[in-house]
Amino acid sequence: MGSTEEAYLIQKLKEGDIKALEVLFNKHYGNLCRYLLLLFKNQLVVDHIAQDIFVYLWENREQIEIRTSIESYLYSAGRYKALNQIRNQSRREIINNSLYTSNDQGEASSDIILEQKELEEIIENAITTLPPRCQQIFRLSRNEDLSNKEIAKFLNISVNTVENQMGIALRKLKTALRPYYMQIFLFA
Repeated sequence: MGSTEEAYLIQKLKEGDIKALEVLFNKHYGNLCRYLLLLFKNQLVVDHIAQDIFVYLWENREQIEIRTSIESYLYSAGRYKALNQIRNQSRREIINNSLYTSNDQGEASSDIILEQKELEEIIENAITTLPPRCQQIFRLSRNEDLSNKEIAKFLNISVNTVENQMGIALRKLKTALRPYYMQIFLFA
């Protein structure tokens, strides 16, 4: 696929043309999966990550600026997703292990789990009140564990913009979550 054709498809994608996404998907999905298989040996995980990348591409088509080739963009996104999948899995294991009591059956304390779920819902609600771009940058930082530089590269914006948006997000979340500091601290 030539750079002119690729630029055309990206422009059509930004305009909401689902056929452009289909062409990009058909052209790059297989290679992306093969690349991800080098990182994961599980085809199910690879398929899930690759599909997530294309869903993200579609859902954020209006904001995404692709200045490299689409293939480079997809591989970078795949690498970030793969690293985050590994990090998130480790975090889930740590949290799950800490939630279990030391009783003989190893059953989780239902009160702790309920409180944690309520707190997660409160935090998620606070995050959804952020402006869309601010929310996107915050999620890439906190959920995907990307550095400011990685976020800037991924979104094709300046590091300064990322830092400013993170500052806005943190100030707004600090205000919104102030009544819950003690609970957040206990679950951290």
